[in-house]
Amino acid sequence: MLTAFAQPVDDAQQTFRAVLGSMAEPLLPRALPVLPPALPGLKAATAALLYALADQDVSVWLPALPDETVSSLRFHTGMRVADLPEAADFIVIAARMPLPDLMSLKAGSAEYPDRSATLLIEVDGFGTDQVEGSGPGFAAPRRFGAAGLPKDFWREWQRNHARFPLGVDAVLITDTHVAGLPRGVRIQEG
Repeated sequence: MLTAFAQPVDDAQQTFRAVLGSMAEPLLPRALPVLPPALPGLKAATAALLYALADQDVSVWLPALPDETVSSLRFHTGMRVADLPEAADFIVIAARMPLPDLMSLKAGSAEYPDRSATLLIEVDGFGTDQVEGSGPGFAAPRRFGAAGLPKDFWREWQRNHARFPLGVDAVLITDTHVAGLPRGVRIQEG
């Protein structure tokens, strides 16, 4: 079994607060306060988010990962592994992986818009050169960029936003930082 957080409760709580903060201030990269050892096939920051967010009540779709990684995640979180992204509460998109069709993922309902999927997307790094974001959580529009996003990500995100208040949310993940991207964020490319 691979090692998770050194202090499971405290480390998961700190990570959870960092993710909440990143969703409250979208597209503003935030360092994770603590990182577990990396798992084969995933960034350490992605593992941290799974340890903090996944439990026996959620299903997670994972890309093809080594058996020891999946077994360790299941052991430490109790999460259920979904066979298809469309059935998952969390969808892990490893670096350089194609994006699933966002329109096919859990988008919530009029009564329960919170019952939607969240994408955990690994990227190479953050910058300020691709898009301008605005909406809830922004004092003023913010420039943002992420190297290594799936092809056509921003165009697909605009389609996702058009369904607001339904749609999926995303957390973009580098080796050590996260940037929240709630479905309410308006994006302009260029």
